[in-house]
Amino acid sequence: MKKLRQLTFLQSFGYLALLLGLLIEIYALFNGLGSRLSGDDMFGGAVVLALAIAFIHSQKLPVNLILITLSTLGFGYFTFIHTQAWLWTIILAVLVAAFMIYFFGLRDDVRRNQSEWFHF
Repeated sequence: MKKLRQLTFLQSFGYLALLLGLLIEIYALFNGLGSRLSGDDMFGGAVVLALAIAFIHSQKLPVNLILITLSTLGFGYFTFIHTQAWLWTIILAVLVAAFMIYFFGLRDDVRRNQSEWFHF
């Protein structure tokens, strides 16, 4: 029988924030796609997803990258809806993604786990 890993309070809060952030972003997509209200809702979902990443801090790199991508897309959608400029959307999305990767320590996780990866 597998040993179940107990979640800490912060991780439980992170998973709750993940669920809430995804629900907000899905709601924003289906409630007036392309409107300013939809962009504002998407911004709120992206912020909640960023909080979820901070509290979950999964040891699995793909999980962290998927969550950062979803949050970055939310920020990018918000920027595009309010500016209607692809250049600013791309610049902001790259900056937000770089900030989250640096802030949440993914670079250190990759360096620490690199010795455990299979080399071809």
